[in-house]
Amino acid sequence: MNRKCQIIIAMLLVFALALVFGWSPRASAGKKWRMPQVHPVGSDYDKRAKAFAEEVKEKTDGRIDITVYSGGVLCDWVECYERVMRGDYEITLTPIAPTYDPRLNIAYYMPYLFTNTAEAKEAYRKGGWVYSMVHDLLLDQGIKGLAIFPVGWAGGTMRDEPQGWREMKANKMKLRVMPLKACELTWERLGYIPSTIPYAEAFSAIERGVADGETGGTTFQGYQFRDIQGVWIQYNDYLEPWWFYMNLDLWNKQTKHDQQVLLEAAEKQVQGRWDFFLSEDEDYRQKMKEFGLKILIPTDAELKAFARAVREDVWPELDALMGKALVDRCRKQVGMPTK
Repeated sequence: MNRKCQIIIAMLLVFALALVFGWSPRASAGKKWRMPQVHPVGSDYDKRAKAFAEEVKEKTDGRIDITVYSGGVLCDWVECYERVMRGDYEITLTPIAPTYDPRLNIAYYMPYLFTNTAEAKEAYRKGGWVYSMVHDLLLDQGIKGLAIFPVGWAGGTMRDEPQGWREMKANKMKLRVMPLKACELTWERLGYIPSTIPYAEAFSAIERGVADGETGGTTFQGYQFRDIQGVWIQYNDYLEPWWFYMNLDLWNKQTKHDQQVLLEAAEKQVQGRWDFFLSEDEDYRQKMKEFGLKILIPTDAELKAFARAVREDVWPELDALMGKALVDRCRKQVGMPTK
């Protein structure tokens, strides 16, 4: 047998062994995952997503190699949810979309689940009551939630200070709200005329007088409207929650070690965010103040009054949307009776 034949036979034996033992060049290389997120490069979200990816790659010895795509270059957050669910993308840091299950409105905007950071942190932590409720709903959608990522406390900007806002008296101010029923009902109960204007059109709507203000985001969002608004009110109607989450089938294929790495890396970034966002919120309040906006901070008693009014008058309207059983779980957590 000549040398050439020996080489060919040896290569065939290696190939046969590879088939038997399931080896392939692709399997031995790091798993290439894509991680879209919608905030721009250089933002805290971008930095934390990349720090998460670096830690996962290091602690899995390159078995999981995540590339972060920031600035919404792959998809917006609603499409991102669908594509992670389908497995088109592997993992993400974005909000949860209630597209396929209206109960998942609880995962983004459920007004006045709490009014302060200590309560929110307890509810959002791993094993906390909001975390557990959403985590289980996500499993039904083919998604594994890793950790809730706190964005910041929400409020609203207006042209002028509304009369009677502390007492939730009706005023004639029309505010842009997110296209969510819970959001519309909440701001109506707080005294405003809600209008579901797309966020991309909110600035021009206020400029043209179609709306008098905007809601739905943190102080960072409020700062974007500084040229055309005169007041920021820190309503704390919700603490905006994003999630580290991934495709469930893909999660189930990971080793226990790599699953733990993913959970711990996500939790590390979440804990860092809790320490960071409060100072970020304050920074943007100061920026708005320096620009000339009036900053109004409700007292704890006023926040509790807002929460009580919304829980009593708005939450019953959400029973049909989210399911009474789910809303009753929220009522139980805040000490309200269930009927």
